[in-house]
Amino acid sequence: MMKIAIDGMGGDHAPGAVIKGIEMFLEKDTSDTGIICVCPEELFKKAGGKEFSPRLKLVHCDRYVPMDTKLSLSLFRDKDTTMHKIIHMLKNRDVDVAYSAGNTAAFVSLAVGELGMIEGIDRPAICVHLPNLKDGVTVFLDVGANISPKVLNLHQYALMGWFYAKNVLEIENPAVGILNIGGEPGKGDELRQKLFARLSQETHLNFAGNIEGHELFTGRADVVITDGFSGNIVLKVSEGLGRSFKSIMLREINRSVSGKIGFLIARNAIKKYARKTDYAEYGGGVLLGVNGVVIISHGRSSPRAIYHALVLGKKIATSSFFDQLKGYREKWVQQ
Repeated sequence: MMKIAIDGMGGDHAPGAVIKGIEMFLEKDTSDTGIICVCPEELFKKAGGKEFSPRLKLVHCDRYVPMDTKLSLSLFRDKDTTMHKIIHMLKNRDVDVAYSAGNTAAFVSLAVGELGMIEGIDRPAICVHLPNLKDGVTVFLDVGANISPKVLNLHQYALMGWFYAKNVLEIENPAVGILNIGGEPGKGDELRQKLFARLSQETHLNFAGNIEGHELFTGRADVVITDGFSGNIVLKVSEGLGRSFKSIMLREINRSVSGKIGFLIARNAIKKYARKTDYAEYGGGVLLGVNGVVIISHGRSSPRAIYHALVLGKKIATSSFFDQLKGYREKWVQQ
């Protein structure tokens, strides 16, 4: 029986949004996958939470990490928080996945500190799915775990992203590209030029070269690598643009009768577009490189986003992805 531990107090709308997301997952997932929600019992019940025995178990914990918490030694000393408890469960292999929509910096730090890195991998990366024009997704990393990476880190991100696309998304020969300011090999700063040279020498890697910003959503590359600073900006701009476009479109539709008629005709196509560009459809990102399946979501995640994050966590845990990463030990170490 697969088990997923979830931080019941993770997110701006916790525990209500978390509980609704769990209920959605339990209703739609017909397997025996179990959920362990770590949350103050009183708040769990006030938000309408109920135990779906034996598939949902509540673990009481009064303390949690607030969304605005700054990183400090006290974060690691305090073992009695909802976030720390789910990481501890994963470390002890009591669960297969740990998930939180709480404070990202705190969750990443706890995961790295408690679980450790896969041997040979230097730094973790947060990997997300971006929709592309090929009716699929592009694997994009890093989006915030490491804002000042070395060439080694980005090289390893490329390999981890390639393994992820191949084993989780089942893309036969994933194309890997570098987010850059131009397509030519000599473009970009020294970091990206050195990375280009390294990836060009990876004989088994389907290297697509540099990917410019306007190509990110075209599907030219199945995996796109960047640093955590640039990646986080791209991710948030993309999400903001999607929301703004929908708002502008609805405003223009309501301005005229012809707009309203056009909407009725194109309603299904518009709904499909909105769903594909909605962050909630992809749920969250996976923290690659640590010893375990760790899923991270935005603090503002809706129940639907939480549901999809749980689906993603289960999909990763049931794949051969982590076995493949660990089995590639010689490659990690020799770098």
